Parts: sequence; structure tokens; C-alpha cells
Amino acid sequence: MENQNETTDPQGGDLSQLKDMFADYQKKQTQSTSSNSRGNILAKYFVPRNTKEIFRILPPKPGRKHIGEAYFHPVTTNAAGGKKKHGTVIYCPARNDRKIPKLDTSGKPMVDESSGKAIMVPAPCPLCDKYKAELAKQDPSLKGIKKENMTPQQLETKVKNDAIYKEAIKWEAKKFYIVRGIDKGQEKDGVKFWRFKHNFKNQGVLDSLLPILQDYVAVNEVDFTDPLNGTDLSITMTEATFNNHVYKQVSAISARGKSPLHGDPIIAKTWLDDDITWRDVFKPKQAPGMPPYEFLEAVANGTSPYWDDTDANNKRWIFPGRPDLEEAANTRTRTFDNNNENFEQASDLQDDNTTPTVTVSNITAADVGTYKETAIDVGASALGETPVPPPAVTLGEDTQDEGEPVTSGSDLPEGDDFEDLPF
Repeated sequence: MENQNETTDPQGGDLSQLKDMFADYQKKQTQSTSSNSRGNILAKYFVPRNTKEIFRILPPKPGRKHIGEAYFHPVTTNAAGGKKKHGTVIYCPARNDRKIPKLDTSGKPMVDESSGKAIMVPAPCPLCDKYKAELAKQDPSLKGIKKENMTPQQLETKVKNDAIYKEAIKWEAKKFYIVRGIDKGQEKDGVKFWRFKHNFKNQGVLDSLLPILQDYVAVNEVDFTDPLNGTDLSITMTEATFNNHVYKQVSAISARGKSPLHGDPIIAKTWLDDDITWRDVFKPKQAPGMPPYEFLEAVANGTSPYWDDTDANNKRWIFPGRPDLEEAANTRTRTFDNNNENFEQASDLQDDNTTPTVTVSNITAADVGTYKETAIDVGASALGETPVPPPAVTLGEDTQDEGEPVTSGSDLPEGDDFEDLPF
């Protein structure tokens, strides 16, 4: 007689389904914490906001420099409510990506007859093209003529040329410096990146930072990024008003003396081993269904898309001149079982959880390319004469001067007020 109490399941029952459930949950948790969501990316920005900030520069990775250089376009983009957002910082592929082969009319790579090698040109950038196109509107007949030698008619032409140049430089890619380190006020965020503008008047952050670092190396004869004997930097912030806007600016930077990177060697090793780069944070800008190159074209044409949340009951993407992309961006549904690691919800780019469930494809390495930095190695020749005291970072009139709008919040900047976002 068959034993009715007998079971084919092992002791405790069949746990395979439960194990699959737990494994799936763990996988989703890992993907969530490593995703390029807005919150995760913003946590990698170091933006001095408080009156006093403490920042520790990390040792550079092999083949890298202490202070990197990159180029971005600070431009004006569209914003909710028909407004304009000034100072949106956008990645420049022409200045940051590796060069690409120049193609002939048939689409084949062109070759240099003398060397037999492919002719390489900068990666295409609609904003750089816009800059060159605006400059080309100038009258070239004044080239080489000094102002004091110009006729009244030529002086009138010069005024027009100056106005054209002033408009053109709004589209020019500007140099930025990027420092990799730890925000001692937000250590939970791990490695962060401090990006600041080049200042042609030698009154920028770099001009305050380098003398301090040089003096520290000269006095202590040790790399300021050394994990055991390096130094934290104390950054003092003040407020300044320019064109009726209140800005935060760096007024002073000082070295705090020798100290370990962290009291817990395990935490210090985690930071030192982190392979994240600035390219993982300051990515090319895009929108749902609109890849980076098309986004740059839209910015150049004044039709950049934006997230409109002015109506709490109808928050949506706006694509000026592109009703097809606008409809697609606002009607897509979330695919819960999507296993593509590059899959990302557009709601990740917003401040709340009430946004439309549209998707955005992340940038791949092929899109960005690789980059060999021509950066400043301040540790290579730091030993030398005592530097002059660092100048305070003042707010000037040109677009390269420092200054960030004052915003609220200590953990992350608010999306609407913080103009230095990659989204």
C-alpha cells in the first residue's frame, strides 16, 4: 500500500522557488545601488555650499594626474514655465572624446597620402559648430588692423564684429578642472568630484589651491594626497552678488596638516580602490528618445527638451518642435522585468516619485570614447620656492569666473536651483 504521508520534497520542503526570489531581490538591489540614477550621480558631485567645507584630494589613478582638465559648454537651455535656464553645463565631445576618422563623401575614411594613416578629426559637436558659425559672421577685412589706425567706417565694422564675438563665445567650450576626492562632511557618499572653472584673470579656485598645495609639499616633503601623511583642505565660502543674483564663492583654502585619509584602514582602502572616474559622473546630456548628439543639436537650435512640473497634475516632458518624441516620452510604460543593465527610468532624473515612467538608455563607453588627459601634475614639481599667499576667488565679469547660485539642502542640490547638473 502506498504511503500517503511520503513526499518527494526534501526535508523542509522545496526551497528552490524561495531561493530564486531572494536571488532576484538581491540582484535588483545591486543594480539599484549601482545605477546611474539622478540621486546616485548627484551624490558624486562635490559642490561647496556651507560656510566651511572639508575636502581630501585622493591620489590619482595610474596614468592620471592630480588635477584633470575637461571641456564643457555653459549654455542657456529651456526650462519649465517658458523660462530659460542659464549656465547649464554640457559635455563637449569635440574636446573630451578621442578623435575619429575623417570621412569622404562616400563615407569612407580619408587617408593622408604622405603617411598612409587615416586623417583624424575631433568628434562632432553641434555646439562647437555653432560657435564657429557665429564667428564666421565677422567681417574679415579688419584682420591685422589696429584700432588706432581704423577709419570711422572700419570702427563701425569693429563694433559689429565685437557684438558678433560676444554672441559667439556663449557657445564656446570652456576649460574646467576636476579633482577627485572625499567630502569629509558627507563621507557616506564615497568618492566625489570637484569641478571648477578656469579663470583667465588668475583669480579662480585653481589659483587659490595650487599655492597651498605647493607650500604643503615644500614644508612636509610628502605628497598632499598621501593616504597616511596627506592633508585635508579647509574651504571657506562667502556670498557675493552679481547681476542681482546671490552666489557662493570660495574666499580661502588652507591645508589642515598631516592626517590619515581615514581612521579605519578598511574604509580608506575602499576609497582608494574605487575606480569611478569623472566621466562616470559628468556625462553627455540626453533626454528620453534623444541621444546626446541630437540633444546638442536641439540646444544649438534653441529647442532643448525639458521636464515641465509647473502643473502638479500634468508633469511631463516637453520637446519643442518634436511632438513625436514628446508623445513617446510621456506614454511609455515601465517594463518591470527588463534585465538590461542599461535600463533606466526617466523618473530617476526627477526630484520625486510622481514622474512619468519613461525610459532612457544610458551612455555606453563607445559613445563617450576614451580620453588621454592633458592635465596638471601638481605633485611632480611642487618642491620649490615659497609661494605667494593665495588670492581670494573673486567674481568677475567674464564667463570663466567663479560663482554658483545659493541653494538649500545639505546632502544634494535641488534640481531647479542647481545649474551644474548632467541631466
